[in-house]
Amino acid sequence: MPHRPSTFRYRVYNGLLLLAVVVVMGTSLMSLRATSELQASVERASTSQQVLEQIHHFWGLLGDSESHGLRFTITGNEQYLTEFRHTVLEMDAALDELQVLTVDDPRQYALVGTLRRLHRERTEYGGVTQQLRLRALRGDAAAGAEVEARIRSGRGARFLIEMKEARDELVRDENARLAERNASRNQMIQQNWATVLVANCLALVAGLVGYSSTRRLQRRAQEAYRAELQAEQARRSSHDKSVFLASMSHEIRTPMNAIFGFANLLADSVTDPTQAEHVAAIRKSGQALLSLINDVLDLSKMEAGKLELREEPTDIREIVDQILTMFRQNASARGIDLRAEFEGPVDRPLLVDPVRLRQVLINLVSNAVKYTERGSVTVRIVCVPRNGVSAGGDESECDLRAEVVDTGTGIPAHQLGVIFEPFEQGDSPDGKSREGTGLGLSIARRLAALMGGSLHAESTLGSGSRFVLDAPGRRICADPVTQQPTSGPAIDFDRLPPLDVLVVDDVAWNRDLVSAYLRGSHHRVRQAEDGQFAVDEVRRARPDVVLMDLRMPRMSGEQALLQIKSDPESALVPVIAVTASSMSNDENWLRNRFDGYVRKPFSRADLFTALAAHFDAAPAPGTSPAVAEAPEPLSPLPGRPDPKALAALQRLYADEVPSLRAHLRMREAGALAERLARLAADLDWPRLQAHAGELAAAVEAFDVPAIRKLLDDCPMPENPTDE
Repeated sequence: MPHRPSTFRYRVYNGLLLLAVVVVMGTSLMSLRATSELQASVERASTSQQVLEQIHHFWGLLGDSESHGLRFTITGNEQYLTEFRHTVLEMDAALDELQVLTVDDPRQYALVGTLRRLHRERTEYGGVTQQLRLRALRGDAAAGAEVEARIRSGRGARFLIEMKEARDELVRDENARLAERNASRNQMIQQNWATVLVANCLALVAGLVGYSSTRRLQRRAQEAYRAELQAEQARRSSHDKSVFLASMSHEIRTPMNAIFGFANLLADSVTDPTQAEHVAAIRKSGQALLSLINDVLDLSKMEAGKLELREEPTDIREIVDQILTMFRQNASARGIDLRAEFEGPVDRPLLVDPVRLRQVLINLVSNAVKYTERGSVTVRIVCVPRNGVSAGGDESECDLRAEVVDTGTGIPAHQLGVIFEPFEQGDSPDGKSREGTGLGLSIARRLAALMGGSLHAESTLGSGSRFVLDAPGRRICADPVTQQPTSGPAIDFDRLPPLDVLVVDDVAWNRDLVSAYLRGSHHRVRQAEDGQFAVDEVRRARPDVVLMDLRMPRMSGEQALLQIKSDPESALVPVIAVTASSMSNDENWLRNRFDGYVRKPFSRADLFTALAAHFDAAPAPGTSPAVAEAPEPLSPLPGRPDPKALAALQRLYADEVPSLRAHLRMREAGALAERLARLAADLDWPRLQAHAGELAAAVEAFDVPAIRKLLDDCPMPENPTDE
């Protein structure tokens, strides 16, 4: 009895062992029968796997050939051309192998044929481009232009798209075939081993499914992590770039504020003509430097495609004269003849963006003077009318060409393309080191493209260079304009009520500048060197207005603002921000936080406008509100109701006038008056013309009450009584 359990267990084990042996023997016989079928299935699956591997190998070679071809097109290095041709031969061999592997499948064989045809067409197209590139490297400018045209056409990219579609279809079909063959093989395995290994097969299937699902989830998680990491890196890069640009703007604009301010004060007090000319040169050069700073800050917009041109009637001759004046002293000191030549109706204003055109020409002239040791630098402006210019002054169009020709060191032919790349400078043939960031020509070419034109260079080593800016289709305007800097009307701060002004800035120059602006007026100026001193001074002296710098030690301008506004006794004191930032998001932030702002460098007029926005200014002597005079009734309706001009007028009233009412700025008001005058001429509407003239006169006189009234009473043809 005591042995019964053991015996029973032993019998059970023996029975299970016998059953296992029987099952193994039976399944062995079944396996022998299925071996040949399984082997054939494995071979078919192996063929599909080879097809997929060969497709991936071909696609990798395609990427290599694209890389070699692009490197040759950009650099002109013929080593890349050799590598490109070698890769093409390997691709041909890969396609041959694919056709052998897919010969038993007509559809797959046809797809491989399509892939071969596209490969052949792409190779032929790339070969022509490379031959043109070789001709361009030997000095054939037309071949270089054809290369650029072929690149811009996007035909090469279309070849890649079509090849990718053929490849994807080929991969999908082969994957389907592979899946079908694998399924057939698995079915045979399951049928042969079902009696013994059902559980193991289920476990294996479950394991495979789980493993596949886990791997898929892991890949998705890794891809999501990489995408999140890249997005975070992009955000950090954008943030770091914004911080850098804001810091650079602040650090440069802060000393520029003192330079501009004291130069303006000197201009008002200097009587000696020579000294006055020197002061004017400081102001002009400073303005040019400030424009360049703004252009560098706009580089990020340019890269994002968000930079817009602001075209207006521009005196091209005046801009060129200003640029030559800027560089004439340096050129004369080096014995360089700096001159300008004009051809065509250049004396008529052209519709261009004067700031961007000036930036391009300044960069070209600066480089020409920099790389010229002797001889001359010539700025040649050619305006070729498209439709002719009538004697009556009717507007038409012309193709503008600006050439800067020098007799300097010249540029090696292989570097004519490199110099237009960001942060790249050509090697100096004379071995001398010259300063520069390598950004100027890159920005200039992008600006030329924004103008709808182009910028290219021609050069002969040792004989000089010729840079050509083409801007076709420039509108010729009838009304005269000027780009000359004007001193503006005399600013009388005594038109404001007597004010106790607190100036807060950690830079003593900036505090002294505001004191100098207000010196001799009936205003009192207090100074504080940081935010904490400002808060203490506001609590002690109760000033009428605070001019607050933003970046200061110990306590920033924003922190000081919060403390001032949190005190009920000083909450109503206007706090005007004085900022050196030029970022657009900072401007919105300033409008929402502070009672106003002025941007460094600021002038007497800017300071007057900021103060007049909070304290009513008396009318300027000798002026009266223009809106009160109506010597004769004017027609309430336009004589020529052009629909486009009326729509532009309505957009102007809807978009810009409300913003100008809320944040009155003299420069924008003056620009509005000019646009109203142009629309009045288009509409033949004397009433709107008179309104624009009154607004311009009020801006010239800095008559804030009159400007506000004129902005509130803009005429519209739908309501004749609205004046």
